Amino acid sequence: MARHPDTIITPNTLLTEARERLPSPRRPEQPMSRAELADVINSALTQIYPGRDLSAHYVDRRWVGKLERGEHRWPSPERRAALRHVLGVTEDIDLGLYVPRRTTWSAALREPQLAALQSRINGAAASAFLGNSSVTVITPLKQEAVRARPVVALEDVVGAQRLGELAKTLALDARFETVPIGGEVDLNRPNLVVICGPRLSRRTAAILDQDSRIRFEPTPNGIWTLRDNETGIVHRSGLDETPTRHWDVAYLGRLPRLDGKGTLIVFTGIHPQGSLGVVQLITTTIHELHRETADRCFSMLVGTQFDPDTGEPVQVDRLTPVYWHEGAPASCA
Repeated sequence: MARHPDTIITPNTLLTEARERLPSPRRPEQPMSRAELADVINSALTQIYPGRDLSAHYVDRRWVGKLERGEHRWPSPERRAALRHVLGVTEDIDLGLYVPRRTTWSAALREPQLAALQSRINGAAASAFLGNSSVTVITPLKQEAVRARPVVALEDVVGAQRLGELAKTLALDARFETVPIGGEVDLNRPNLVVICGPRLSRRTAAILDQDSRIRFEPTPNGIWTLRDNETGIVHRSGLDETPTRHWDVAYLGRLPRLDGKGTLIVFTGIHPQGSLGVVQLITTTIHELHRETADRCFSMLVGTQFDPDTGEPVQVDRLTPVYWHEGAPASCA
């Protein structure tokens, strides 16, 4: 199957590890080589499909190498069956095989097994980006315009659920809370991910005020913007422009708790669609984010182009580099 031009290529470590668990038939105490695996796959094809001409499906060491490098992810059904038979698994996903899609969250929804695959590759280390053994995702309640009932934005609900699913695949216990109307919430706790901006909670506003690099700023007519103090650029949501654009900007950072005894992850879009874009960024690149930021305090801006009908992210981009918070409290390493 042809690869989508926007597909990110990552090594298929699951397949490589499965091959290396098999002993070489020719070299004592050595793992099976790619060439040897190819020979066994060809033999398995003959056994699984007796009487069929399988010459078009026979493979060699170069084909195995492309699979292990992640250049191919979805071989023919016959080749997948032979791989499962030889390597002793029942599911394609156990060998890192899936239908390549563009790296958007909508694609992840269509391929839920991909998220499970990524979590296996990323391993426990990446889970530290979210929390230690558990994570509590906090979303804000808002006043419904018509009936004045407290509600949670649909995008925030979906985003929290997706983070919870990611946490579970990383062996973290996922919990969920809401910021009540009025914004009073205890943020001096470990393992928090807060999806909330300064408008809905003064506690969150105080956390964000610690960041001198990026600032939330309302315009005189009450439209919220994000200012990058390093460049002087003021970012506005496309939803607040005339004509409107289906694009939003969001803040993502790890900042000190107000009690100085730890940190928390906080992010929010100017509009909820931007928050959903951050969720996609975390979900699809958590390993890279953890490797890049470790446990340091940082902040960055994220831009999200979204589908106008569903609000789903279509493309998510970093708008700034990662800004480090030098001289931050000891809670940031």
